[in-house]
Amino acid sequence: MNYLALIKEIFDKKRNLKIAVGIALFLGLIIAFTTPKEYQSTSFFLVESEGNTNPIGQFGALAGLAGINTSQFQAGQMALTSEIFPDVIQSRDFLNSIGKEEFVFESKGGISQSLNDYYYEEKPGNLVSKSFNFLLGIPNVVLAWFTPAPPVPTESTAVQAVEEENYLRFSSKELYAINQLKKRILVDEKGKTIRLTVTMPEPLISARVNALVMEKLIAYVTEYKLKRQRINMEFIQQRVAETQEKFNQAQLDLASFRDANQGLISQRARTREEKLQFEFNIAFNVYNSLKQEAEQTQIQLKKETPVFTVLEKAAIPLGPSKPNRPLILIFSVFLGFFVGAVFNLYLILIQHLKNTN
Repeated sequence: MNYLALIKEIFDKKRNLKIAVGIALFLGLIIAFTTPKEYQSTSFFLVESEGNTNPIGQFGALAGLAGINTSQFQAGQMALTSEIFPDVIQSRDFLNSIGKEEFVFESKGGISQSLNDYYYEEKPGNLVSKSFNFLLGIPNVVLAWFTPAPPVPTESTAVQAVEEENYLRFSSKELYAINQLKKRILVDEKGKTIRLTVTMPEPLISARVNALVMEKLIAYVTEYKLKRQRINMEFIQQRVAETQEKFNQAQLDLASFRDANQGLISQRARTREEKLQFEFNIAFNVYNSLKQEAEQTQIQLKKETPVFTVLEKAAIPLGPSKPNRPLILIFSVFLGFFVGAVFNLYLILIQHLKNTN
């Protein structure tokens, strides 16, 4: 087969090419002019973190002498680094907290509405995607007519169920809004710099949501860091109280023995005194070390507080970032031309097979 002749034959069928390009251009116009405008706001920040130190490593040996098991406490201490910030922000619990926040929508007459309610009511998208989703949703609507509604739990039953559950529960409205926010709140790391990009239906809301996401992320990371250190502090303070009681008892036993055995020089009494003195020294060393560690942990609690340096605050965008109408129309023309060429090639191959047979 002569490929040049084949290409010429494909382009000779101009009518099919024009129809395909026309249909694609028509759909592109619908998509370009029915897609709601989106405004993008970007901010940059830097996270300064301290080195991950072991808060009980310095007194582990002495704590072992006191009978304190620290292995379970030391296990599983993992630092919250900037590498998992995208996972934190993209989590459903975090996005749901963003979706519950209310903003003033100028496009809806200045009413105050949460992002969950806005996205569930508006269901943003162009006419083509909405029509396609409507057609796909018809079977579910028909099935819903013949499916009995689940029983509605009473208020007391619902509260008890929520208290007993150890997992998240979202409504269909919240899940829809969460999926919308996942596509509109993006985080990426470039070296030590974190870039936060938020796309919203209005420019002012875009900047405010950007600032809100950063604020909640800072609060989340700070709480994680300080919560872990507070647990460390509570653990050390409990050990201090325990060792102080043992130290006081050892001191009392030694003093009582000396008071009761003044003037005695028997070897048994001297051996008993040495044993009590040894127990007293151990209790004092452990207690003194734990007291010092408690003070160091208080200092570490302040050092562990993460420092966020905002390199560039979120700015109110001057113009929409979506839709890119020229790009949509150019892509539609090329797509229509490609589909038309493939259709012509199909017709030519079918005709060639018929002539061969």
